[in-house]
Amino acid sequence: MLKRSNDFASKEILNTREAATLLNVTTQTIKNYIYSGKLKAIKTPGGHHRIRLSDLKDLGFAVEQEKTLENYSTPELLTAYNSLLGTLVSTVESLIKALDTRDIVSSGHSSRVADMSCSIGKKMGFTEQKIHDLKLSALLHDVGKVGISEVILGKPGRLTDQEFFLVKKHPEIGGKIVSEIEHLSPYASSIRHHHERFDGRGYPDEIGGTDIELNSRIISVAGAYDFLRSDLTFRKAFSVEDALQEIRRSSGTQFDPEVVQVVADNSLEFH
Repeated sequence: MLKRSNDFASKEILNTREAATLLNVTTQTIKNYIYSGKLKAIKTPGGHHRIRLSDLKDLGFAVEQEKTLENYSTPELLTAYNSLLGTLVSTVESLIKALDTRDIVSSGHSSRVADMSCSIGKKMGFTEQKIHDLKLSALLHDVGKVGISEVILGKPGRLTDQEFFLVKKHPEIGGKIVSEIEHLSPYASSIRHHHERFDGRGYPDEIGGTDIELNSRIISVAGAYDFLRSDLTFRKAFSVEDALQEIRRSSGTQFDPEVVQVVADNSLEFH
C-alpha cells in the first residue's frame, strides 16, 4: 500500500480510487467532496471522475511522497549510513566485552586490539571505510572462543597439547559464525586468518605472505602485542620495549615486516 501511495503521489491526474488510496480515505468520501463542489473534478466521456493532484493540495490535503532512497540527498544518506554503522559497532563492542571476560587475557583485549589495529591502519593510509572494516574484524577476531570451554580459556597456567589444539579451533569457529550473519560476513576471512603466520606456518590454513589479508596481518601483530602487555597467571606483563622487541624478533616469520615497521616507528602510541 505504501508503494502504491507513493506512485500515486507522482501522478498529475488521479481517479477517485487512487485519490482515496493516496489520502487514506474511502472512495465515497472523495465523491462527496466532488458532489458538494468542494473538490474540482474532470468528468470523462464515460462518466468517470478524474482529479488533479494540485486540486487535492489546494483543498488542504497533505500529499507527501514517502521518502525512498531516491528522495534523500547525499548528505542525508551519509548521515543515515554512518548512524547505522555506529550502531552496529556499538552492538558488537558490547557483545565482545562480555565474551572477553571468559578469557585468561585481561578483559578488554578485543577492544584494545581493535584500537591498535585502527591506529596501524591509519598510519598505513587506510580510508575511513577500510578503518571501519578493520575495526569490526579486530573486535570480532576472537568471537570463535565462544565455542571453547571456559575451563580451558580461564586455565591458570599453560595449556596441554590437547587444550591448545582445541583453542586453535577458534579462528575457524569465528569465521563460520560471522559468515552466517549478513552484515558481518565480509569480515569472516579476516577473522579466520588472524593466526596465520607470514612464513606460512600458522593456522588454520597455513597460508603465508600477502596471501593473508592485510587486515589479518595487522590484527595478528596487534593481538600479540596486547597479549605480551597483559598480566597472566603464569607471568607478568612485558614492558613496552620488551614487547616491541618480541614483535621485531618475529618480523618476517610470524609477522608481516611492513606492519611490524609501522608499529616500531610509532611505538610511543602503543603503550
